[in-house]
Amino acid sequence: MFNVNQQYLSLQPHLLSNMKQLAVLQLGRWQHSPKYHIEVADQKFLDDLGVHHKHLKFLSLRGISRITTLPNSIVELVSLEILDLRACHNLEKLPEDIASLKKLTHLDVSECYLIERMPKGTEKLSSLQVLKGFVIGTARKNPCRISDLRKLNKLRRLSISIGRGAAIRDVEFASLKEVASLRSLTISWGVTSPGQLSLEINPFLPQQLEKLELIGMPVKSTPKWLNPHELKNMKKLYIIGGELASWDHQQQNEQWSVEILRLKHLTKLSIGNEEDVLKKFPQLEYFEKINCADHDILWYRSTAVEKGL
Repeated sequence: MFNVNQQYLSLQPHLLSNMKQLAVLQLGRWQHSPKYHIEVADQKFLDDLGVHHKHLKFLSLRGISRITTLPNSIVELVSLEILDLRACHNLEKLPEDIASLKKLTHLDVSECYLIERMPKGTEKLSSLQVLKGFVIGTARKNPCRISDLRKLNKLRRLSISIGRGAAIRDVEFASLKEVASLRSLTISWGVTSPGQLSLEINPFLPQQLEKLELIGMPVKSTPKWLNPHELKNMKKLYIIGGELASWDHQQQNEQWSVEILRLKHLTKLSIGNEEDVLKKFPQLEYFEKINCADHDILWYRSTAVEKGL
């Protein structure tokens, strides 16, 4: 069942309960743009979802407002592989028994700004390959921590949101080095103070990482953990927003293996001209610099077009 263009959903509980073989249920928006708003007057139709739909593999509630909690029956969806809750702006928490979803491979809770923590048990989702929107919040209520994720040996993509007032232990991020399967990592900061949550610790990023995206980084210089000697396999580097103003702690002869570099909304950063950039990024195929301290640049080599970059 797919919601193609219904903005206001009003579903009778029996409508879903009669579909015993339902495998795919997409009630949320399929468009990426937030202008496609979907709303429910009542979320009771979700209450018995896990009771009647043991064959359900895909559930999307993306972008639906007025869903504040998920019913406990959600954890009874024993066949569920993909749970898409992105941009459910009223969603406040995930089920405490989320570990029951043994087959879950994709969990997306990004842009769910009212979620303050990930429930303990998230680290037991042993089939998980993609986890978007992992929230680092306060230490209360026994949350799942970054250090727990080292148990997820199939995890390929991870995005982390560091909330205001987040409690981060000294060795919390160091465990990411143990996630050998991780290839793509996004870290976003929800704070504005340059001196807060800078993660000024020893290198913690997995050496096999291929893509790194940093959003709202609250430091003026590139931190120790962001260097080409530790990230020799990285092909894509995106830095968007934040306080970054220079790369001055790095050695002058440093060279990155990055092929795609995107720098956006870094109003204090001046990285130099094309020649300066290529000295640090000799393998660069695509370079995009928008709204930084100097002029905008959109540059790519002809080989980048051939590769579809």
